[in-house]
Amino acid sequence: MAQLNVANLQGNSPDFKITVDKDSTLAPAGQLRLTQQKWQAIPVGNSKNFLAHKFYPLDLFTAYTGGGGTKGFEDGVRCTLSRETGGNSDSPVGGVALKMALSGNDAYTYSYNNGTDYIVTPARNGQQWTFSVYVKGDRSLSNCMIYIFEVDDAGNYTNFHTSTFGVTTSWQRVSRSATFSNSNTTGVCVRMNGPTGSSSGNLWWDGAQLELGLSVGDFVQGADTPKHDANSRETGSIQYNAQTTNLRLYKGNDFVDQAGSSNTGGAVGSFGNGGGFTVAEGARDTAHNAITGTENEILFEGLRYNDGTTGDETLSSTPNTRSFLEYVSSTSSNDFAFHTGHSSPGNVAWPQYLAVKVTAYPFGQVINRVRWYKHTNAIGNVNVWGSNQDINRTNFTETGTQWTYIARLHFGGQGSGGEGSQRSQSFTNVYGYRWYMLELMDINSSALSYPSYGTRGGWAMYPVTFDNT
Repeated sequence: MAQLNVANLQGNSPDFKITVDKDSTLAPAGQLRLTQQKWQAIPVGNSKNFLAHKFYPLDLFTAYTGGGGTKGFEDGVRCTLSRETGGNSDSPVGGVALKMALSGNDAYTYSYNNGTDYIVTPARNGQQWTFSVYVKGDRSLSNCMIYIFEVDDAGNYTNFHTSTFGVTTSWQRVSRSATFSNSNTTGVCVRMNGPTGSSSGNLWWDGAQLELGLSVGDFVQGADTPKHDANSRETGSIQYNAQTTNLRLYKGNDFVDQAGSSNTGGAVGSFGNGGGFTVAEGARDTAHNAITGTENEILFEGLRYNDGTTGDETLSSTPNTRSFLEYVSSTSSNDFAFHTGHSSPGNVAWPQYLAVKVTAYPFGQVINRVRWYKHTNAIGNVNVWGSNQDINRTNFTETGTQWTYIARLHFGGQGSGGEGSQRSQSFTNVYGYRWYMLELMDINSSALSYPSYGTRGGWAMYPVTFDNT
């Protein structure tokens, strides 16, 4: 392509486009600004051998821990399995063959109904799969077999598909195709069998492949992701699997297949159970006051409670009850947003919780300050948590599994004075979360270190807001 110099190039037609072939480059002299761009291309790994996701097709006996596997094809029934390193190592695909030394009729690799270790990949009813493998013997053997097993989550088979063939002393490639038909199927296993009528001899298996579809493709030794040097893998890298149409993301020195669900944010986050994103990973770090307001989604427990003799104490004693996040100042008890009663500690369960979704942005928003208009009898020690998990009514109080601990704050506690004054507490946080939660620990008048807490009893406060400074 020849050199093209342009300035102020603009097209008004809906069909206007500029095409650059794959071997050419764009080298702008200044900053390049792209308008109306919504999507970025993701590198596509288009290798089709699903067995290579969890096992080594070129060395079936060896465990492939990098693919999530914990063992290779090393369990055998009426046979002994080993790596062939002797004179029969003439692999048709350049690998190390799996040797099966027969010791009884119907010998087979115990790679099905043997827990989850041998589930090759997720699968489902209606899918079409083909399993192929190279095989030879030290003599001619008839009635050898291969199997495709439909399995459930525990690795128990729900259906099976088999092919029978004879083996010679030369390598041949055998295959079995099947359309899955069991509604309980969630995965797939494969198995290689010796002859049903012979108890002696050796078989060698090599170059196994499991692929989608009803035809046998060229053997592929790699998994479904492009090969990368270790230095090119960074937390947050995304890959698209063209065969399963799923996303996978790089986290904890490996690719994880957790994306594409309600927990998309949690799959990538690099910090804590809540999965916090760094700014480099895409978290927003914009400085704003009052990021929260009455429009935010909230979940709460125990923040308005009646331990009085009649009625709902908050609504009866606070006729102008405020929303938790309606950030207005007041010195009137009619305007309380939080009120847990007057007994000490009364019937209020501790701790109490206020979870707030500060953004729908997948990578979260950095929050580093909480401001609260206080009552004389205020809340004391408060834990701040963050999360990108799928937070909902059933799990939002599970701090040990759904959240990352961020900070311990103190807002005055019992008898601290300053009715209606603003109590501002800043803390260190460099991670973005979609949800933040205040875990309310006590009404202690002095600050205590996490996870300690002190005096507990009834308390009240005016509204609260979350900021990023």
